[in-house]
Amino acid sequence: MMNIRDMISGIVCLFISVFVLLTSLRLGVGALHNPGPGFLLFWAGILLAICSSILLGIGLNEKAEAVRPSDALNGGERRNVIVATAALIAYCLILPRLGYRISTFALMLVLFSLGRMKPWAVVLGSLLTVLASYYLFGHLLRTPLPRGVLRF
Repeated sequence: MMNIRDMISGIVCLFISVFVLLTSLRLGVGALHNPGPGFLLFWAGILLAICSSILLGIGLNEKAEAVRPSDALNGGERRNVIVATAALIAYCLILPRLGYRISTFALMLVLFSLGRMKPWAVVLGSLLTVLASYYLFGHLLRTPLPRGVLRF
């Protein structure tokens, strides 16, 4: 017997990994010392394919379990999943307009507030996340990040 949840997750992730791999190949992978635009996507697709294959194997080897209501997402968890998904979609839409720092700060505020953190910790965590990620990607790795309306 198989665990149907692991099977479905493994199959969906495997299809996504194939899509990511094909897209990375179209962009051009390049080489380790001269990476192309699809280099990172290619290796992310490989990693996703490996992980989804492992999950699929686990799903095939486990016995099927009955789904109990306590296993399913309860109301609060379901709400958090919906809010996080909506926040990520909104982030993708506002990132080019508002820029990396403002958009990422807003996203982190929403995501951190879904947990049981105190308000000051949510704001501080969001600020530290933005500063650390901006320093890493903007300065150390020299990745061009969207500047947005403030142009800084």
